[in-house]
Amino acid sequence: MARILLSAYACEPGKGSEPAVGWMWATELAALQHEVWVITRTANRDAIAADPRTRSGQGLHFVYCDLPRWARFWKKLPGGIYLYYFLWQWLAYRAAQPLNWAQAFDYVHHVTFVSLRAPSFMGLLGIPFYFGPVSGGERVPRRLRRNITLRSRTWEFARDCANLLVRFDPLMRLAFRRANHIYLTTWESLQLIPPSYRYKCTVCLAIGLTREQLAFTRRKDTLCGGPLRCLYIGRLLEWKGLEIALLAIQRLTAQGVPARLTLIGEGPARTRLQATARRLGITDSVRWVPWMTHEQVQRQFPEHDVLLFPSLRDSGGMVVLEALAHGMPVVCTDRGGPGVIVNNRCGRVVPAGGSFAQIADTIALHLRELADNPGLRQSLSVQARRRAWDFEFRHLVEEIYGTESTVEPSTLELERA
Repeated sequence: MARILLSAYACEPGKGSEPAVGWMWATELAALQHEVWVITRTANRDAIAADPRTRSGQGLHFVYCDLPRWARFWKKLPGGIYLYYFLWQWLAYRAAQPLNWAQAFDYVHHVTFVSLRAPSFMGLLGIPFYFGPVSGGERVPRRLRRNITLRSRTWEFARDCANLLVRFDPLMRLAFRRANHIYLTTWESLQLIPPSYRYKCTVCLAIGLTREQLAFTRRKDTLCGGPLRCLYIGRLLEWKGLEIALLAIQRLTAQGVPARLTLIGEGPARTRLQATARRLGITDSVRWVPWMTHEQVQRQFPEHDVLLFPSLRDSGGMVVLEALAHGMPVVCTDRGGPGVIVNNRCGRVVPAGGSFAQIADTIALHLRELADNPGLRQSLSVQARRRAWDFEFRHLVEEIYGTESTVEPSTLELERA
């Protein structure tokens, strides 16, 4: 059993994305009988305190810190979240110092944000320091940027520049130098690490499924007739490839194949996407649903036939794993994490090397294959549930920390799947 300190800015039960990552690290390490302390934001306190696992008192402790209330408005300013997060990391390190003196931790581990462009100061504690898995090296292919707005192209260019600076940022180099091991979610992110530090790097996904989530694999939902029911869950952003999804639905309906697309989420691209749906003449085939709670989202999976996830630079894709656990085939691009998670036994992976129209045509071809062949959908559904078990989050935790308190981490390559 080891004493482990987690730095988890985002850590909250009942959520997806980054909060889910922080929460899974905390609870899975505790389940493996480690003594776990978590430094996280004060805003997460109520949700954490309400969870029965934190009230059991078995190896799971939380320490809350945050910037002064008067400084929190920075988060609402353009780009302010980055300054806020940077300052929070320093504050978390200062909170960790007396905690480490009192508890004598065996390891300190930065787990969220899952970002390669923001430093952690936890390596200054002078104990074994694990950094990641973190991401950020994924890029929207240049050929596809001509299809997005000038504002989004400018943002992608700024992101590219920030990635170039990672190798030279003295604070990032300090984190890399202090880290005993660095975990990256994709090979693209690995390329951002200075060559002198790559010997301590491992490529692995930052996401996985808990035993509670994997319990969905035991359900046997019955396929329904009618239109092919496609589902997207996530932020409405241009780099999520949703214009491609709309084009695919237009291609499908033009061929006389009845199909419906439900988009659950909000984001700045919503107005543009709704205008695209009107221009394509598919408004009756698209349903726009605001954000739901994580529990409500889980009830949506059995109501649909396929998850459509055409993201152009997604390092993870937690919703992809959740869809597989529910036995839902996934159609996605080959960019980042989803392209690794999904294979042709549980869905379809579309190369993102062509234009928007070419990618949409390929997606439409796969969707028609699923619409015309219920037996194939059933087969993919069975394999999706099996595939989900390959990504049990505990596997990642055990690879890094072992089933007991193993010191030396081993390699968890993306290709293992």
